[in-house]
Amino acid sequence: MDRSVPARAAGRERVMAETAEESTKMQILRLLKTKGGLEAKAIAEACGLTTMAVRRHLLNLRAGGLIQMRTERRPKGRPTTVHSLTELGDAEFPRDYEGLACELLSSLHALDGEAKINEVFRHRRSEMTARYLPRMKGKNLEQRIREIAAILTECGYMADVTPTARGCFLLTEHNCAVPRVAKCFPVTCEEEFCFIRDLAGAEVTRVSHMLAGDCQCSYRIQRKGTSTSAFPPVSKRLVAAAVRSAHRTPLGRRWQ
Repeated sequence: MDRSVPARAAGRERVMAETAEESTKMQILRLLKTKGGLEAKAIAEACGLTTMAVRRHLLNLRAGGLIQMRTERRPKGRPTTVHSLTELGDAEFPRDYEGLACELLSSLHALDGEAKINEVFRHRRSEMTARYLPRMKGKNLEQRIREIAAILTECGYMADVTPTARGCFLLTEHNCAVPRVAKCFPVTCEEEFCFIRDLAGAEVTRVSHMLAGDCQCSYRIQRKGTSTSAFPPVSKRLVAAAVRSAHRTPLGRRWQ
């Protein structure tokens, strides 16, 4: 008998159990979103589960910071425990911040023209540089670039760093946090380039660009005054290797 058969069956059962767990989790969150604070008994009745099963799900949701509980006193009877969404739990539901940003910028463009849009993005870059520049203090070039990657990752860009030659590094963003804004207003990317250059205090060259059809945005960074010819060009093979390396990294670590 193939010993892998029971293992595969166990794996399928585990996936099915995790899927059911996720489905129940979202069912409870949607219920609290539409109905407001509810007792465990009311949640169990709405979900078709036992109160004990629902309490286990509520415990997990509370541990994840998605719901909170409070005690409510009633005119008659004992106080009861009511469960409701936290700010984090409420964030599980759709938002369209990027759409709003695009509409506001489009309105500003219609009212004041492209020069005003460029001024807004320059001002944003100036503020971000002032905010993050202290994190560069006392660091050498490689440490600054790795810190920039950490900052970009905090902002949703899933960035990492690959040394390509002595004193030369490839900074790669595997995700664009504002694709619609960047597509509508390419100055977004230009100011990002300047932001990276200002923090690195080095020469920066764009190697790949999502708006140009590449699967990531990447930048070659090297010390100021270093001749570009001193380094071999960053090949597509190296960029692809950086992407594969990121994909092999556990998801949790990539976001740390």
